[in-house]
Amino acid sequence: MIVMTARLSLREEQRALTRIRVLEAAARVFARQGFHGASVHEIAREAGATTGAIYSNFAGKEDLYLAVFEEHVATQIREYTERFAGGHDVEERSRAGADYWMAQLRADPEFFPLYMEFCAHAMRDPELRPRFAARFAAFRETFARLIEEGARDVGIEPPPDFAQHNGLALEKLIDPDAVPDELLGDTIALIFNALVVVARSEEGNDP
Repeated sequence: MIVMTARLSLREEQRALTRIRVLEAAARVFARQGFHGASVHEIAREAGATTGAIYSNFAGKEDLYLAVFEEHVATQIREYTERFAGGHDVEERSRAGADYWMAQLRADPEFFPLYMEFCAHAMRDPELRPRFAARFAAFRETFARLIEEGARDVGIEPPPDFAQHNGLALEKLIDPDAVPDELLGDTIALIFNALVVVARSEEGNDP
């Protein structure tokens, strides 16, 4: 019985290692070829695995991308949370998060176009769309929480979720020199500062 348990544990460990290797290879191939240009065969070759090994872990290419995206979201949530936590005030936390976003565009310029490609693909598929949305929800909820914390710190109502980062990301990738790295941080800080001014003005006008 002990030998069988040990063997089962070893098989599970090997399966987990294969999954990690496949995910890392998939991330490289998707970044290089795009979602539609990538193939399961190429990912298997990159991972040094068989296509059978991939299909034993993932239902197909869409499932594989969703797993890669889920890993990416988890990493980004940790990074943004740490950076926001290190700021002394709302402006400093906003700038830290925005600066990290711009740094990511420089360090990993392939990810955002890949995200947009898969997003467009998922929007056309009523079965895939909610699966993709569920993976992104954790990221959106984290940002909403961070915004709420910042608003609470300065005594204002939380503003709507910021969506400027997607538009700026597109502009930055198309024409890097046209979008200063600090622009997103400046924009978010400006919005928060304006909301603070409005809130204090309304308090002063209360009878």
